[in-house]
Amino acid sequence: MPSVSTQLHYGAPLATAEADDDWCIDALSNPPEVVLNFRLVAQEMTVTDLRGAAVGPTLDTMGFEKVAAPTGVDHRALAESSPSAIERYQQETAELLRARTGADTVRFFDTTLRSKDAAVCAGSPYQSPHMRVHVDQTPRSARDRAAGHGDREREFSRFQIINVWRPLVEPVRNFPLAVCDYRSLDLAADLVATRLDFPEWLKDRESYSVKHNPNHRWHYWDSLTPDEAILFKCHDSASRDLALLTGDADRSDLLDVAWLCPHTAFLDENGPSTGHLRTSLEMRALLFYG
Repeated sequence: MPSVSTQLHYGAPLATAEADDDWCIDALSNPPEVVLNFRLVAQEMTVTDLRGAAVGPTLDTMGFEKVAAPTGVDHRALAESSPSAIERYQQETAELLRARTGADTVRFFDTTLRSKDAAVCAGSPYQSPHMRVHVDQTPRSARDRAAGHGDREREFSRFQIINVWRPLVEPVRNFPLAVCDYRSLDLAADLVATRLDFPEWLKDRESYSVKHNPNHRWHYWDSLTPDEAILFKCHDSASRDLALLTGDADRSDLLDVAWLCPHTAFLDENGPSTGHLRTSLEMRALLFYG
């Protein structure tokens, strides 16, 4: 399979830090500046193109998968963040997630548009592709999300948080999404819980930064089209690995499945550098199982 050699930006402690377990991203103290109390270090890594691979990854084995799932919602309306288009897309995507996973209930809590396009002006609803290796949730922030969006009158045996990532309007020409094979992680050493000092309305209070590990295996799909989407795990409460780390491994409902999926955008030096390079829509969803 073809591959790309590129720099991925991992977290690392400051040289003067006494400990590396109190990382923070501060967007409140001096806006619009975002201050990190740790470093971002560029590491040369190989990202393998899975386009045409004989065997595809799955959510439960590698923590991510690609689906062929054309949407009936107008892409330009989604790109303009039309409330009615977003609502229709959520309904459609909830059906997709239930069909792929068997979940009973799907609830969305986050929608992000990203663009890398010279024609997009400042003040647009888009964010830039996120060029930092990270995981969207920690166990703490995942539990907080489940508590805030679950059905208080019903008990659930398992919940997941899954991110659904789709190109809009045109195929991705550069700054694609790279996803890390869960099986290549050292869970005890690679993940650092990172406080997010963000405005109250902005997402979560904690995520994982990821330290460099040369054993990480990274993948992407070249020229992902608007008729395709990548699903990847942010959290799975039934993962045996999670239970082992948190000291809760005596439960009888645990499964040998991927717990999460580090991810990042990356620059493909062999790809174009001008024009419309990428517009994408990502949605995080809580999936509950009875």
